[in-house]
Amino acid sequence: LVGCAPPPPPSSQLSSSNRHHHHHRRRTTTTPTTSVSSKARTKMYQARRRVLLNVVLHACDISNPCKRWTLSHEWSNRISKEFFNQGDREREEGLPVSPNMDKATADQCDTSINFIDFIVGPMFAAVRRLLPKTEICVSGLQSNRNVWYQRLEKKNSNSKGVLNEEDAQAHRKKWEARNDAFSEILATARKQADEARPQGSPSPIQTIFSLPASPSHSSRSPSPSSRSGVNEGKSQTHSKRNTTVIKNRK
Repeated sequence: LVGCAPPPPPSSQLSSSNRHHHHHRRRTTTTPTTSVSSKARTKMYQARRRVLLNVVLHACDISNPCKRWTLSHEWSNRISKEFFNQGDREREEGLPVSPNMDKATADQCDTSINFIDFIVGPMFAAVRRLLPKTEICVSGLQSNRNVWYQRLEKKNSNSKGVLNEEDAQAHRKKWEARNDAFSEILATARKQADEARPQGSPSPIQTIFSLPASPSHSSRSPSPSSRSGVNEGKSQTHSKRNTTVIKNRK
């Protein structure tokens, strides 16, 4: 799908840019997942195709937390190192240190879970409705989040005494609510995708990409019989021209 993407306008940003993340996710969630009339499908052909290709490209760009743990963890380490290097450079230049880039305060577990909960999770929940086979990505995302949460809890348990009982209880309630909300997002996406797509029917994205090559393709393309008539007419005209040339030579 990515290879079929049309080139973006010169003024547009790359679809992989996180600057447009919420724009891509909103456009995905508004993509129809039910059957529509032929006329409506024809009108949305070009726009929907471009939107969906951009969404798939952006989803690929932020899909690191969906990969197997060893690979996902390695990339998380590299990104954290890059962030901390930028934070150090910003401090040297006398600039405000960007969020999640101050190695004195940032926590890799907390940052990774936030990235999953607020960026990757909602995005792949929306993509899951369009592409049922991305369930493998959603499952990997859920599994990796569990690992990050276990590491966060272990770190918190090793630092007992830092928080008083009231703060510790508030901390537990916060993360219990976050865990429940994340599970609910994925469960809802799975349920909606299964209910909207009867067994054996094409996925919503397959429905959109099965549109004709262009909205007026059938009206512009002549039938085989009409094409043959045109060719015969051209042949007769060419023959008359040859006859005239021969007579003039004589």
